[in-house]
Amino acid sequence: MKIIRPIACSIAAACLLLAPISHAQSESLTGKMHEYKDDVSLSNGQIRAGDVCVNFIPVMQSLGFFNGLERIDTPRGSEFRRNSQPVDFFPDYLTIEINIRIEVCDANIYTPAKTPDIIKGMQFRVQWKRGLYLRPAANVTIERKPLQMEEGDNRMLYVIKLRDHSVPLSDHLILSVISANGKIMSRMSARL
Repeated sequence: MKIIRPIACSIAAACLLLAPISHAQSESLTGKMHEYKDDVSLSNGQIRAGDVCVNFIPVMQSLGFFNGLERIDTPRGSEFRRNSQPVDFFPDYLTIEINIRIEVCDANIYTPAKTPDIIKGMQFRVQWKRGLYLRPAANVTIERKPLQMEEGDNRMLYVIKLRDHSVPLSDHLILSVISANGKIMSRMSARL
């Protein structure tokens, strides 16, 4: 009986010492999880011209690629999976739809406003960001789509298609609105 007690205490102490390690290992395997749906919203952008606000609402899509994609945040960084299989790269083809609403700033309800001169000749720039470094996205096409709206409603829709290969899911997509004279007026981003 006297021999069993020290052995039992040693086993109990070992279990208490190893419990945080096994908990940390299980936490690193599971981590905090975020599951995506059909599309990914970028941060919204805005340009103010007096009391007129030009609001940019971009969404990134790719033929169901994001549906069911999971990001698991671990102490080692983010890991991406779908159906328990690792996913490392963005798809080669991405589409970004940018809904633009031109309205009176700080109004209680949506109040359309006249298009300000500041956005005439605006352009878009798409880049990938890794750490502090930006590089241009490859093969980018930009098209303005017609919208059927009620009279007085002031909205625009742009569709950006990009074809790029082997872009890691850990990179951020950066979408900039550039003025006619080349200055950045607004910047939006998507981080998975």
